[in-house]
Amino acid sequence: MKKRFISALIGTMILSLTACGTTAPETAPSEPEVQEEVPAEETETPPETAPETAEITEDIVEDEYIEDDVVDKPDFTGTYTEPISGRCSIEIEYLSGDDHKVNVRWASSAFESSNWEMTATYYESTGLLEYTNAKYYIRTYTDDTTYTDDVQYTDGAGEFWFAEDGSLGWRSANSDIDGITGDTFFERLPENLGMANPWTDTDSADTAAQGAEVGYFMVPESKATYNDHLVYITEFRYMEHLAEARGSIGAAELTIRKGLKQESDDVSGDYNTYAYNWTFNTEDGFVVNCYGNEKGKTMKAVWLSDNFSYSVNVMGQGDESDTYGLDDETMHLLVEDIQ
Repeated sequence: MKKRFISALIGTMILSLTACGTTAPETAPSEPEVQEEVPAEETETPPETAPETAEITEDIVEDEYIEDDVVDKPDFTGTYTEPISGRCSIEIEYLSGDDHKVNVRWASSAFESSNWEMTATYYESTGLLEYTNAKYYIRTYTDDTTYTDDVQYTDGAGEFWFAEDGSLGWRSANSDIDGITGDTFFERLPENLGMANPWTDTDSADTAAQGAEVGYFMVPESKATYNDHLVYITEFRYMEHLAEARGSIGAAELTIRKGLKQESDDVSGDYNTYAYNWTFNTEDGFVVNCYGNEKGKTMKAVWLSDNFSYSVNVMGQGDESDTYGLDDETMHLLVEDIQ
């Protein structure tokens, strides 16, 4: 009973002194004993612990930011194929940091291919996988195991990126040498399937047309002759909306295609750059665009007819692979027999 009275009396004295602007005596009796009676859970956290808590919070936020940044980077690793020609594949392998190893192979024939090797770096600011050290060479086989490499450049530049539909875009800064003009797009293949083949082989032009859903597909008959150029058609295949016949004309390879007219009028799958470009009209009034490295010798021809796109590719062998072509009269006769 005395303790309570003394505590109350001290409280009254302190209030009185405060009200009068007088500092309370330093030797206020029994003040430590009063503080000890306050429950521990009601005691405020000492101010000196606050900075330590703030530092822990900052560390957590920083770690989470770095982790999210890594997750948001696009995954370029995998195998890609060019869907129109089916002759080009891109292999991208992650190295470390933002660097990737990239190998590209574009087969122009069974005996020759164009190849690129480079290290590309991803830049978050642009969203591009860029390279400046590409080696580009043409590999020519003399048999299954023997080949020679003709290096065209070792400091090539360009970039890869993902389009809105998920396809991989490629743009070369050296198109005047390697022939990769404009933007070329590739489809990523499912994992563990290797180089998938988008084509289905078949035994006739009719079944190729049915599989591609392009109506009918008419090509020259085997052993037909066009100005002393003997034609052999040996293979047929198709993919979605595109039928193809392959064989030879004289000593050159021959590829004929018919596809639905969609995003591109050119269904040839041939992205080479040619020195000359000219046209001629068919008897039905269709304009045929011809391309070649020697004037008047067509290596590629493309044209439109109603809702369909057509192409003819001719590729000579050996030393004539870059110059061989059909004269206008022969190409005109050949085109008239393709529907």
